[in-house]
Amino acid sequence: MTRQVFTYLFTILLGFGFISCEKINSNDLADDTPVYQSYKLVYDNYMNETTATAEFKVRNSSGVHIKLVEDSNVKFNGERHHDYWPLFHEYIWRTRGFSDVDFIYNKNWDRDFVNSIYTDDIAYTTIPNDLEEIDLFSSGRLYWNGSPLSYDESITISIEQSGTTISKTAGRRNSEYIYLDSDDMRNLYPGPATIHLEREKRYRLDEEDGYAGGKKIIIMKDKKQIYLYE
Repeated sequence: MTRQVFTYLFTILLGFGFISCEKINSNDLADDTPVYQSYKLVYDNYMNETTATAEFKVRNSSGVHIKLVEDSNVKFNGERHHDYWPLFHEYIWRTRGFSDVDFIYNKNWDRDFVNSIYTDDIAYTTIPNDLEEIDLFSSGRLYWNGSPLSYDESITISIEQSGTTISKTAGRRNSEYIYLDSDDMRNLYPGPATIHLEREKRYRLDEEDGYAGGKKIIIMKDKKQIYLYE
């Protein structure tokens, strides 16, 4: 890689880092400034763990990130966050099992917003137990255990092997499978691999702050060791 190209890429990444880290403290905002709320619940079936995250921005999805300070906070099922990721100012909470989560955003001392994500908001979906191997040179349908897709849902299936990952996504309503073509597998080779599944649903908030909007996302993840053959 030439010095000029390296410098160019470094400048882009550095600029992205500055944009991502840009934030404002909640106490620097006027009380009537609308706040964009983003909530996510991820259940990892392989680890049997629920991870919930919350993120806040000024006025809309393109706004500056907000760091909650003083009277402003978010609670997950009545608990404070377990971790905080400063790059995107995400508040993170974890628990064992597949759990409903009530997000309570306390904007200031007299203003709360309650948004909930429930386990039955998404169909329980896993990788079939009898999926043990995949032929690298055959095309075919790859089904999942779980109902067909509904509105605002998608499923992504990825195969990872020695640092190489291929993935396909289904997003059409009533889809029941993902079609894997042999061309999709051309960068993989015979041997052990890991197959990953992610089912995602996006939907509206229960309680928005004025016109700022927001989103709720629920994701169900699973993975399994398989064997690729030819």
